[in-house]
Amino acid sequence: MWSCDLARAGRGLRLGMAALILAAAAGCTAGPLYGDRAADFGAPGAVSAAALRGRIAVAPAEDRMTQIVRNKLLFDLNGGDAVREPLYEVGLTVNGAEVGVSIESGSGVPTASIFQVTVSYQVVRLSDSKVIATGKRQANAPFDRSAQLFAAERAAYDARQKAGETAASLVELDAVARIRRDVTG
Repeated sequence: MWSCDLARAGRGLRLGMAALILAAAAGCTAGPLYGDRAADFGAPGAVSAAALRGRIAVAPAEDRMTQIVRNKLLFDLNGGDAVREPLYEVGLTVNGAEVGVSIESGSGVPTASIFQVTVSYQVVRLSDSKVIATGKRQANAPFDRSAQLFAAERAAYDARQKAGETAASLVELDAVARIRRDVTG
């Protein structure tokens, strides 16, 4: 086989691979969470999720655990912008508890634990008060306990904060996806 035959065969293989990749990418429906994909393709009446930043409210918190989730969710949904003329509102019910405590054999002193946060939520379109999404998300944060009181309390505090923020991120992913689906029809 001549070298020019090998070059032609390699070129054909490259063209075939490029066609295969393009065909696979043509059916791809994934897009950026806050991207302008619908607006970029000129869909009539399309509004991007990024355009909704600052337009998604989160219901007020009644306790500290709910406040942790609410603060993170407000920041994630609105990028630090103040909520103005909200189009959607996310309602939260948050429960947090220490579960799965490990006890040291012999002394009976707790050595490790898990803080678990469960968030039930609903997304409401405010124009007609229609609930467009409901769900429940859960997050866990393990932490160690020590014989030092302050260190043990601080570890529990940090675990509560971490679990709450993780749960808020999980809620945000679903809420934005549902709002985006609602906006684009």
